[in-house]
Amino acid sequence: MTIRGICPECGLSAELAAFVTQGEHNQALAAALEIPAILGPRVVRYLGLHRPPSRALAGAKAVRLLTELRDVIVSGRIERKGISRPAPLQAWIAALDKLLERPPSKLPLSGHGYLFEIVASEADRLDAEAEKRKEEAVRSGASAPPSNASPAVRERSTEDVLAEHKRLAERRQGGKRQASEKPAGKARGKHSISQLLQGAPRPEEGES
Repeated sequence: MTIRGICPECGLSAELAAFVTQGEHNQALAAALEIPAILGPRVVRYLGLHRPPSRALAGAKAVRLLTELRDVIVSGRIERKGISRPAPLQAWIAALDKLLERPPSKLPLSGHGYLFEIVASEADRLDAEAEKRKEEAVRSGASAPPSNASPAVRERSTEDVLAEHKRLAERRQGGKRQASEKPAGKARGKHSISQLLQGAPRPEEGES
């Protein structure tokens, strides 16, 4: 005996198994839409590694695989052998590329264990590279300051400021003294000449 159902939206009449399968496809699609777009083509090919050679991948299995994969990717972490580590998007890209380039000899895959091992390895590699770059940056920064760094400026002490003010004041006083001495010098020169002329004999006196 076959049990049939009718879609309330479009009026399609079909066996209930068709509606169940369609619901599973919708769930799989919803899970796939939450996976980053850059991983989409890779994930589709990855699901193919779970398909039995003689038949299509079951809808329920596709939902399970995509939901599990989505949850781990979105969390940004991967846990293997009791160790949890960050799993950035770059780790997933590198891991899926490696797996698709060299898939295991025993197929189909039954779960995500094989992929998760590669993701954990890639995450460790990326973390080590980031730590190495950080250490190199610290070493280079300690040995050589940045080229655009301004030279150090020595802070002037109070004694330096007072000494500078004293030099400026003496310089101003010296300028005033020289300015006042110049007219006096000219006057003394004129007075000396007049004194000499006064002591000199007049022309009338010489003739007499």
